[in-house]
Amino acid sequence: MNKKVKIYIGLIVLFILSVTLYCFSNSYALFQTSKETTGTITVPENNYCINHGFNKLGECALVMENYSESVEDAKSYISTKGTGDFSKMAPTITYKETTTEVNNTSSGVISTTAHFTLGKGYTFNSSTGIFTLTNYTNNDLTDDYINYYTCGSTTGTSNTCSTMYQVKAYTKTTASNGTVTYRITSAIRHNYQAVDALDSEIGLYTSEDDDGASYYYRGNVKNNYVSFAGYIWRIIRINGNGSIRMIYSGTSTSDTGSKTSIGTSAFNSKNYDPTYVGYMYSEDFALNTTLNSSTSYNNFNENVVYYFGSSYIFDEGTKTFKLSGDTISGTWKDVYEEAISTYPYTCFSTSETGTCTVLKNVTKYNNAYTATVKLISNNSISYLSTLDNTTNSTIKGVLDTWYQNNILNKSDSLGNSYSTYLSDEVFCNDRSINTGSGYLLSPTTTYGAYNRVYQNRKPSLKCSQESDCFTVSDTKGNGKLTYPIGLITIDEAAMAGGLYNSVNTQYYLYTGQTYWTLSPSNFNSSNASALAWIVTSTGHLFPWNAVSTGYGVRLDSCCN
Repeated sequence: MNKKVKIYIGLIVLFILSVTLYCFSNSYALFQTSKETTGTITVPENNYCINHGFNKLGECALVMENYSESVEDAKSYISTKGTGDFSKMAPTITYKETTTEVNNTSSGVISTTAHFTLGKGYTFNSSTGIFTLTNYTNNDLTDDYINYYTCGSTTGTSNTCSTMYQVKAYTKTTASNGTVTYRITSAIRHNYQAVDALDSEIGLYTSEDDDGASYYYRGNVKNNYVSFAGYIWRIIRINGNGSIRMIYSGTSTSDTGSKTSIGTSAFNSKNYDPTYVGYMYSEDFALNTTLNSSTSYNNFNENVVYYFGSSYIFDEGTKTFKLSGDTISGTWKDVYEEAISTYPYTCFSTSETGTCTVLKNVTKYNNAYTATVKLISNNSISYLSTLDNTTNSTIKGVLDTWYQNNILNKSDSLGNSYSTYLSDEVFCNDRSINTGSGYLLSPTTTYGAYNRVYQNRKPSLKCSQESDCFTVSDTKGNGKLTYPIGLITIDEAAMAGGLYNSVNTQYYLYTGQTYWTLSPSNFNSSNASALAWIVTSTGHLFPWNAVSTGYGVRLDSCCN
């Protein structure tokens, strides 16, 4: 017998309508908050879904899109809207620039122990809320750069940001070990402000997943709230098999920021090998001194004194490298000639006895903060070995623990574990290769979502490799999950309205907190680091974040 459930369809603040529905034997409550638009909103009939015989949550979500009289009519209507324009964010937002004078003489408005990226001018994009430096250079901060603009970044290729600073005053201090710290103490801060948002794309759209036609929410939607197990969730999409995919959103429809996540975590605590982009992974490693190609490496500071050695040793116990033989020390720009000719090995450590998981063999001076190197590593033996899912990622452990404590070990008023209401669906950790080898540290490897979402703006709901289709059962996926939970993909975030390098504080996935997705981005040889996609605190989609960084965790689950 199906278990009856409570579903609330209505306009929070205006009114709430209470109806009883079935959700494939599951217990949920569906909410719609009031739209932030002018005019009035009218629900044609109380208890619309029940009165029209739609007693499943998925069916109700479909027909409520246009108050259709049948599910087929609803699907037909949604299909006429197309798949969305993924070269643009949704909703369409117009921004204006704002300026504020900021001062901090003690710790600085922004500070760095490296160079700044500094520009003579900038542009502001009113469609994305993004500033772009023009006529810029990467250099130490000196009096010559007063009135220049900076994003605060020390990466030469990073010249865009959502907050720009015009330098008015700075200080420079040198520590006993030679480390130089620059602090911008006075600046004009340039920021964005949304002045208009058009719901040009809003509501349900359709695209194929591996089970058929999926119906996903896009833009500034208000009618995809779900209450389940004492928590609030947002429906991401109706899967191709009719099940409902939803993302954790706190305990109240008004929750924002950290309240919309179950906590913070690194994706993986390690990041020095491509295997660590995996939701699960395998450390099938071997010492590699020759296979990695030469690469431009910039993960060090031009003003810091480092040690360079004539030889090195590898510790099999700790799987780390350290210098041996004769050594020298100095900043890269001061000792590079001697280092390249006689002392080519370095961890870029400030200690002569420092260790590293990836050793650098320096071969060429590019500039004060970039060297051409050969990476020496103990790393994956093949691409297939990185797909052998034997070890849980850090973030999977966080999700599993929360599920045990808050879903598996809790029951509803009927005595049923909340876990019985969830279905086993695919969570896609797409490690398909776009460029590179997928297992060597250089050249850079880029993965499927990097190509789809960053390069081509063509997100997909399909998962191409069985090893990446994480499920509990092996009937439709890899059978590696303990519990039927995961994370949202960056493709789903793009379909919801997010866009690379575009501020979006209006679509339903924006929370004001940066959080992880399940999608690998690349293994970047320039800093020997595994990177995965995130949704940032300003709502834009970002592909260049080390998996070892701590960000918000928003659990995904499915109702069947």
